[in-house]
Amino acid sequence: MTEGTPGDNAQPEKTYEQKVENLDSILRKLDDSEIPIDELGEKARIGAQLIVELQHQLKSVETEVQDAFKILDESFDKNISDQDDK
Repeated sequence: MTEGTPGDNAQPEKTYEQKVENLDSILRKLDDSEIPIDELGEKARIGAQLIVELQHQLKSVETEVQDAFKILDESFDKNISDQDDK
């Protein structure tokens, strides 16, 4: 099978909170100089990728929330308009 296709042994997508915990762990180890130099580049790459993924998730949620409020605003405006027509 090719990489990324259904049926392969890919890990399920981690939650936002799991990604934050993973990033926090990496940052703590970096801060405490606990990461061996041989792993430093890999951990930095993983940390950078986690930040990108977290930013993407936040932007996605922000858009969803804005869309939800837009629906509420439109519904409210329509109800007010309907009442004014009576």
